[in-house]
Amino acid sequence: MAASELDALLERFYEPEHPELGSGPLPVEPFVSAEYFELEKQHIFSDAWMLACHEAELPEPGDFLIKDVPLFHSSVILVRGTDRQIRAFHNACRHRGNKVLCTQGYGSTKALFCRFHGWTYALDGRLRGVPESDRFPGLDKQRLGLEPYTMEMWNGLVFINPARRPAKGLREYLGGLADALDPYPFSSMAPLSHHSATLRTNWKVGTNAFQEAYHVPTVHAVGAPKIFTSRLVAFRFHGPHRSMTLPISPNMSMFPVHVLSSTLTSGMSQNAIDPTRAGHFPGTNPCNVPNFSFDINVVFPGTFIDVGDGYFFTYEFWPIAVDRTHFIFKSYALPARTWGQRIGQELSIIFLREGVAEDLSTLESTQEGLETGALRSMVLSDQEIAIRHQHVVVEKAIGR
Repeated sequence: MAASELDALLERFYEPEHPELGSGPLPVEPFVSAEYFELEKQHIFSDAWMLACHEAELPEPGDFLIKDVPLFHSSVILVRGTDRQIRAFHNACRHRGNKVLCTQGYGSTKALFCRFHGWTYALDGRLRGVPESDRFPGLDKQRLGLEPYTMEMWNGLVFINPARRPAKGLREYLGGLADALDPYPFSSMAPLSHHSATLRTNWKVGTNAFQEAYHVPTVHAVGAPKIFTSRLVAFRFHGPHRSMTLPISPNMSMFPVHVLSSTLTSGMSQNAIDPTRAGHFPGTNPCNVPNFSFDINVVFPGTFIDVGDGYFFTYEFWPIAVDRTHFIFKSYALPARTWGQRIGQELSIIFLREGVAEDLSTLESTQEGLETGALRSMVLSDQEIAIRHQHVVVEKAIGR
């Protein structure tokens, strides 16, 4: 595609191509109604595959991550065993239910030890030690291993599901989105950054802010002026999931720190590792959009996997209540081979973090505005078609 083709993409209207998504205002009710949220809990999140981590976050046997699923009051242990397999367990001792690991986040251990009465589990979940075991009549250790939590992996990414028997396996659930992203070398990437926040906002207010670029000239006027276009292009819908591409502005201007970062790392791209490599990363920019920056990929309901040349970043939206959401942002990139590349990656981490912070700055005030009751509906532009798609998918899922 030439620059003129980018202009054509930027001027293109997408709603006429998807009449099934409608073009009228969207109701405010789904963002503020506790009854609506309860339907989402029952019909969406009770059997949804949600991103938990990248396998590289648990590199060695004994490395673990405690992952909370607040909507279902669940605590999940993700741990790499001595056989180097990653497994997921309910973080509840089979004796009387105390959390086996009471820490938060990441750690490393040789065994899973309950501090209440000392029951000890191997890294594969088997019950190995029970103090005063002779006092338990008919104790069968083989039956009292940690309860598995539903987990599957795809391309180095670990997903969990609260359903004991999901309606679909992970690969089938991802469908056409996985087909498009299968070539991307997720397993070659290393973790760079990890940030999180609990926000007083509905989970859809959160996801909506990250699947449109209409806000770029205003929200990012300080952190990224004139770097990206204000329009997403090449919308692709994969069942309940969706993808779109954000181009770099033809009139791009950058701060010195952005110039330094891109000079040192080529935008954290493969060119920084192999300067002779031409073209984009496999699994990116399937529509050959000029001025490619990155692709936004939304795994319904609340996971973003945004991929670029040599780096990707993820957003996780974990609902807590109708007006509360836990948000996690992580970034990954090809391992740096020089100190210059490493410095460039650190600068890129700052750039990404500040951009995400700008995005988050609108969420709670949006929720407050919706809760005033002043609006019964919202008017969307053609550029917000991904929000329309999400609304239709949610309505269908809850049987509306």
